Amino acid sequence: MTVETKYDLVLKNGNIIDPGQNISAKMDIGFKNGEVLSIENRIDPTLASTVVDIAGKVLTPGLIDIHGHFYHGGTGSSVHADQNCLGSGVTTALDAGSSGFLNYDAMRDYVFPAHQTRLLALLHIGAVGLAANRILGGGLHDMRIIDVDRTAQTIKENQGNLLGVKVRMHMDAVAYWNAPTAMKLAREAADQSGGLLMVHVSGTPIPLPQILDHLKPGDISTHAFNGNPESILDNSGKIRKEVHEARDRGVIMDVGHAGVHCDVEVVRAALEQGMAPDTISTDIHLAPPGRAVYLMNDLISKFHALGMSLQDAIKASTSRPAQVLGLEDKMGSLVPGMAGDAAVFDLREGRFVWHDMAGHNVEGKVRLDPFLTVKAGSIVWQEGRLSQTGEC
Repeated sequence: MTVETKYDLVLKNGNIIDPGQNISAKMDIGFKNGEVLSIENRIDPTLASTVVDIAGKVLTPGLIDIHGHFYHGGTGSSVHADQNCLGSGVTTALDAGSSGFLNYDAMRDYVFPAHQTRLLALLHIGAVGLAANRILGGGLHDMRIIDVDRTAQTIKENQGNLLGVKVRMHMDAVAYWNAPTAMKLAREAADQSGGLLMVHVSGTPIPLPQILDHLKPGDISTHAFNGNPESILDNSGKIRKEVHEARDRGVIMDVGHAGVHCDVEVVRAALEQGMAPDTISTDIHLAPPGRAVYLMNDLISKFHALGMSLQDAIKASTSRPAQVLGLEDKMGSLVPGMAGDAAVFDLREGRFVWHDMAGHNVEGKVRLDPFLTVKAGSIVWQEGRLSQTGEC
């Protein structure tokens, strides 16, 4: 006769950092039926089917990457989610406009189900997303590619999976004479669908304040810390008043790192003036040769080296993105009853260097090295070993 145990999995003796609960302490955590069951000073290991001692390691909620590209096989730049997320502690990721309304169904029905990573998406304002990006440089060269009604309808028909609209305000993606119209139509689609709006602001062909004027509370300015013209800084290196105004009304300033879209000197200036990123994200993609693209564990480490506390960098990668996505009651923290997602890291000490594509370096003394990832109460990755992927 099989006796059911109280816990499916218990992680013991971890140094838990959970900013959503203001917890930073050595504790045990137990999972049952895909959820967090309890966090206690000590859990009896005999009550669990599986026990892992993580003494000396850092345990956080599963990381949430709110900007990546995961339409694997559907675009020339999308990555395999499990291979790039689970091994860095990411259990939930948001695809930032890889598909549009014409090709979203294939991503939803065939690509996303083949992964254990929890995948959500924003719908590109262009009908085919980034499918032709490697050839055309962007998806909005012909404005006929935009259909507000069909974009909004697709989002409404896929509530819970599609969370809003993405538009790329980049000079290679949209001509300067069409950019104001593209922004207006993206705003209309987001409003009509009831979703949020994420805007790529790095390399914009129109002034940044003109973009920020379109953004409402909860909308996302991604690549906010880029070093291109029309950045968040004015000519004297001060944060623009329009950026302060947008932040004050609830616009999210997201990293969207991608190597080429995050300038270390802009980040330093922003931190010195009291503006830390709201959310840390990778913009993970199949990068062209020579571009340094980092995963979430490295970005948390890098922003900690730049001056953010480890707790604040983890918050920007867990509970804060959960709030931005409207999922704070389900994930982003280790509150009992929430999704059983967690990440375990070795906190390595030494000399570590991170780069950007503007030639700037960041040196740090600690780095989060992934050890184990838990998704829905089960170990899905451990020390370089990925468990079986999802089923189509």
